[in-house]
Amino acid sequence: ILLEQWLRAWKWRQVLWDLRRVPAWRLFRATMAGYIPGMLVGFGTSALARSWLVARRSAVPTGTVLATAAVDRFIDLLAFAVLTGLAAALVALPVPDSALLRGLRWSGVALAALGFVAFAGLTVVRRGGLQRLATICPPRFRNALRRGLAELALGITWPRSRPRRAAIIAAALLVKAVAATQYLWAGLAFDVRLPIGNYLFLTALLGTLVLVGFFVRIPGSGLLASMFALELLGVPRAQALAITVTVVSSYMLTIVVAGGAALAGEGMSLATLRAAMRDPGPV
Repeated sequence: ILLEQWLRAWKWRQVLWDLRRVPAWRLFRATMAGYIPGMLVGFGTSALARSWLVARRSAVPTGTVLATAAVDRFIDLLAFAVLTGLAAALVALPVPDSALLRGLRWSGVALAALGFVAFAGLTVVRRGGLQRLATICPPRFRNALRRGLAELALGITWPRSRPRRAAIIAAALLVKAVAATQYLWAGLAFDVRLPIGNYLFLTALLGTLVLVGFFVRIPGSGLLASMFALELLGVPRAQALAITVTVVSSYMLTIVVAGGAALAGEGMSLATLRAAMRDPGPV
């Protein structure tokens, strides 16, 4: 789990490279710290928190750093679409042409389409297409909106170096591969071994539910889906429950402990961070 988060931070560093060369350890600490308010509040708080934490130490506007985080997530979305396609091709289900498998294939197509929509939106912001909003908003907010849109446009960037671009794409795919091994290690702890495609299937299915859960909150959906998918792959119910609890509890424990330590390392409390994000000041 920590390796996955470090790879995310390193990938983000490559996206930021042409704007500011921020050390990977600082981005890793900000990433982990950002999970804490994200878990408590949700609704994009995590991205805003980590962007603010990076901005306050790197002399880059918060909006600009937030835009680089959006570019980073756009790459993740495309990598996830590739993972979903691979999972649909490699998974070994009892019924090869089941409705679930067809749904997984269509979700890969939908993710790719969503990625192109996101790319179009980023392009519009990058070219100043939303500056017209400043002309129709109340005068007292006009300058702030123009400045905010300009900061966002500055952060929608792509490294000039081709090797760095390739590294970003490779890191995005590697992050997904590392995430898939969580079920591998937990399964081995309970003497469960599955074909490699099945681990990709588990990651793709649960990742899709996370995306859906961003819009529709369904308590316990991840736990139920994990158990359902493991049983569908032939894992006995008791072992499926043990693997699911191990993966989920390990993730939560790692995020809480490492995120809390990172937040303390930033010299921040939750109350201070909440107040700072409400009023980021000149940054």
